[in-house]
Amino acid sequence: MKADPEFGALYKREFRAVFQATYLLSGRRELAEDATQEAFARALQRWPRLRGRPWAGGWVMTTAMNLTRRSLRKSRPAEEASRDLNDLDQDIDLWVAVRKLPPREGEALILHYRADLSTEQVAKLMGCAPSTVRAHLARGRSRLREWMGHVVEEGETDAFAIATDTELGP
Repeated sequence: MKADPEFGALYKREFRAVFQATYLLSGRRELAEDATQEAFARALQRWPRLRGRPWAGGWVMTTAMNLTRRSLRKSRPAEEASRDLNDLDQDIDLWVAVRKLPPREGEALILHYRADLSTEQVAKLMGCAPSTVRAHLARGRSRLREWMGHVVEEGETDAFAIATDTELGP
């Protein structure tokens, strides 16, 4: 069976962002790989309905994030997750701290800063209002500021850019 070139283009365009978001949310490379692969497999199954839709990439991201959250709930308690440091980013204190945030705050920060999505796009992916996303971002930045002793303000991406330089995915 030959894959549709449009699906191949979607995969090439979105894989890295989806993988990185799930990896940063879970802190576990294997879980992120599985969630990303499963999300794209589900997209391929639904490709006749997704083809040509401008939101197809968002659908894959939402599916992967949902799969990641479901796996995290099943696999381990939150306290253990915050201690689980990964070989790839164990030296990046920021992402360790982000994983310690309440799940919705961490997800909002990852999608906004790491996946470079607007608050409106994050709101759609998280199923909430943009104002709720802004509240999650503000609380998350405030906690990070308190924990890390420096300011992470709206529009300031330097601290988050550390992880951008990290090679994740293919």
